[in-house]
Amino acid sequence: MKKLEKKSKKKLLLNKMSVFFLAIVAVLSVLAYKGLQQTYAALTDADEKQNEFRISDLRTEIEEEFVPPGTFEPEKDYKKIVTVKNTGDMNSFVRVLALPVITKTSSGGAVTLLPATTEGSDAVLTIDYNLTDWVDGKDGYFYYKKKLTAGEKTAPLFTIVRMNQANITDEYTGAVLDFEIKVEGIGATKYAYRDAWWNSQTPSASPLLDVDNLLKDQTDGN
Repeated sequence: MKKLEKKSKKKLLLNKMSVFFLAIVAVLSVLAYKGLQQTYAALTDADEKQNEFRISDLRTEIEEEFVPPGTFEPEKDYKKIVTVKNTGDMNSFVRVLALPVITKTSSGGAVTLLPATTEGSDAVLTIDYNLTDWVDGKDGYFYYKKKLTAGEKTAPLFTIVRMNQANITDEYTGAVLDFEIKVEGIGATKYAYRDAWWNSQTPSASPLLDVDNLLKDQTDGN
């Protein structure tokens, strides 16, 4: 009988201790949850403030005059005028990637991508790049030499495209010419263009060094 009473008391004690520990865990969980709530709220508040933070509007648009020909004939000049307009309300620098694309579609519908080289003695295309107002960065981009103010438009990057008969084969018969054009505009603050285009580095050699020398004296606040 005494043994049973001892066991009952011990069991009761264990139950009370279990309840006590569970209560502690519950309190700690609530505190941890509140801590998480506060952290999450702080991050959310910061995100909302960041999203609402807006200085001005930086926008650039490509403007072009070009109707892709049904077929692309050699030794014939095709008009393609490519310019960039600053349609935002802040000054900007711009660079443009203009990639010519020549394709041919077979009778079965298969599309073949043909070489569309623009440099060297065996160039397939001749393009009259405007290197008076633009710099060929040799990194795929052409850089405009001047800062664009709001509403201002660049001089054309080029105006004429021609396919060179001497550097093509019969597979170019019936080919179609098009262009993939990408423009990148960056605010003219000091030195945002280096951060955006060259990983915050100053170019060490031409032609990008030439671009940097042209733009650095045009940054806002000089």
